[in-house]
Amino acid sequence: MPDDARRLVTPSRGDGVAAAATEVIGGPVGRFARAGARSWLYVGGVLSSLASVLIALGVLQKNHCERMGWGAPAAFWRGCYSDLPVGVGGQSAATPWSTGGPGHTQPVITAFVTWGLQHLVPGGGTVLHQQQIYYAICAVVITALVAATTIATASMLRDSPWQAAHVALSPVLITASLLSLDILGVALATIGMALWMRRMPLAAGALLGAAVMARTYPLIIIAAIVLLATRERRTSEAVRLLAAAAATAVFFLLAAVAVGGDPLAPYRAWGSATASYGSPWLVSAILHVTIPPTALTVVALLGWLAALLAGMLRVSMRAPARLGPLALMMLVIVLVTGRSFPLQASLWVLPLIAICALRWREHLVWAMVEVVYFVMVWMYAGVSSNPGKALAPAGYAVFCVIRLVAYAGLAAAAWESAEDVDDRMRPVVRRPAARDGADFRASSTPA
Repeated sequence: MPDDARRLVTPSRGDGVAAAATEVIGGPVGRFARAGARSWLYVGGVLSSLASVLIALGVLQKNHCERMGWGAPAAFWRGCYSDLPVGVGGQSAATPWSTGGPGHTQPVITAFVTWGLQHLVPGGGTVLHQQQIYYAICAVVITALVAATTIATASMLRDSPWQAAHVALSPVLITASLLSLDILGVALATIGMALWMRRMPLAAGALLGAAVMARTYPLIIIAAIVLLATRERRTSEAVRLLAAAAATAVFFLLAAVAVGGDPLAPYRAWGSATASYGSPWLVSAILHVTIPPTALTVVALLGWLAALLAGMLRVSMRAPARLGPLALMMLVIVLVTGRSFPLQASLWVLPLIAICALRWREHLVWAMVEVVYFVMVWMYAGVSSNPGKALAPAGYAVFCVIRLVAYAGLAAAAWESAEDVDDRMRPVVRRPAARDGADFRASSTPA
């Protein structure tokens, strides 16, 4: 069996990095071991347990802020800032859109979840104490959401579930998982993809619609699915998925209006914002070429259009297209043209990396860039409080460009990895044996 195929079923045999990493637990799987004897659910459970260790390391990395508070500039110098404790303290808001509530800055579902978690914090005590309790609650929820994402990823890779380790064991979990509740959108989107691959378009659409109401980027996944479904003549299923996604989005938008909220407030704020951290347009501003907010909005929308056109072009080619590489390519285009490129974007790509069957050396190169950028962005963020201690704007611009290149390389590596894997080793989604026993292998099946 070729290494590109072997590394899917038993990564410690076919992937040099995985083989080296297993030395701490006894070495690679022996040649007489029965590969694939464990189900994807078992593998997902094991990997979820290991993921909790990385999140615990993330908690340890942010120990200073957990003890002393998340205020600037100390949180920047220590690299422990998090959006999670912001807004906690005092009397909880009556609704997510009350004064000080999360609905003014967060999409609808994220706003509801944040508001609900804030109500779990007991009253009384100092603001710092309340923030500490809320942060601990969020850490538990995030751990559960990472586990759900890992298990859903493994379910899409039934013949090679250990590839879900790209979600559970990525170093970016340490740096990015506790910055916000972005993993909520990631979990919903990943479960939605898994349901689509099981030919459950209505359920998939509902989950993907909910994901869009938690974070906007799952729109890219929906677009990639529809493009592939059109090519595969699964138009009726795509229509049902879109209908379910739209119905779910409308439901949550109306729920926000029903409690007196303005669900479009975060999007209007986005439209009037200037270039933010990680964006190439912030690099442009550092170079004294400032782009006004209206122009940034136009460019960002053009980026979405470019992603859609690139996806259409790729699907129109005679070569088979896969959901993972296609969605990752489109997502990278949106990220590198957007007005912001947050640290949490690293979480968005993890399930896509896994279903692309990316090699671990490429994953770790990208993750190393991401971790270095994590350090540098906080050093740059402290420039207003201590310019002599902070990273100079020119230096930060260099790291931004390196990061953009790393993401472009990640998308290119995903296509190469998908094409290198032998067809007979690709994960297969099977129809129920009770019907006809036939195998279903569509182009949307991850490579």
